Parts: sequence; structure tokens; C-alpha cells
Amino acid sequence: MAELDKFDYRLLELLQENSRMTGNELADKVGLSSAACLRRVQRLRETGVIERDVAVVSPKVFGKRMMVIVLLTMERDRPDRYILMREEFAKMPEVVQCHHVTGAHDFVLRIQVSDMEEYSAFVERVFHEPYIKRYESLAVLGSLK
Repeated sequence: MAELDKFDYRLLELLQENSRMTGNELADKVGLSSAACLRRVQRLRETGVIERDVAVVSPKVFGKRMMVIVLLTMERDRPDRYILMREEFAKMPEVVQCHHVTGAHDFVLRIQVSDMEEYSAFVERVFHEPYIKRYESLAVLGSLK
């Protein structure tokens, strides 16, 4: 991986906020020429520092106004289920993020649904399996960052 300097880190911060910034916009904020900024961004992409550019679409466009964070704990005697759960979560449209984590819980999920009724149906469909020990739901009131 490429050696990064303060200009690279600043470019990465800016691009995480808006990956469509022009060379001129980047130059104004970083203190390098537009061409230098664009060369650096290209190098960051080619070396894998920037893995991909994505569009962050508001879930509200699809009527998914409610976000729930779920802390999921599996039964410890079923390690075979971890791989299967990851595969299942990847297929579920409600699950927009899934993290396999250390600590008291096994998975942290970000669920996007239209309302509590849809979330309730999701819970009934997914979380009442014998290999799931417990889950904790955290309804998101607002996002700061």
C-alpha cells in the first residue's frame, strides 16, 4: 500500500464526504494544484487505498424511513451457524450493514425498514431461530455523522 502524507489524508477526508469533488474544489481545500490533487486521487485508487466509489442513496426514497441497530448474540455451541448467518444476512434487503464483531455480541446489524410493523415482521421471520440466543434492538432517533 502507498505511503500516505498529510495531503493524501486530507484528500481522503474530503472524498469521503463527497467523492464527486472536482480537481479545482480539492485544490482549494488541500493547498495543491488541481492536477496534483487528481494525480494523487488516481494513485490512491490504483493502489487500493480507495477501494471503490459509491452512491449513498437516502433510504427514504424507497420508503424505508426507520433505522434499527440490532445487537445479535448466537448460541455458542453453534459455530457452524456463523457462516450461514453471514450468507443469509447478505441476501436480506432489510439488512444494509452487517458486522461480525468481538465482545458480548456476535453481530451488529443495521436494518432499514418503513415502520415498526415491517421491523416486527422481520424479527418474527429472522430472530426466532434456536441458534439465536438473544437480540437487542436500538431504534435510531437521528444520525449525526
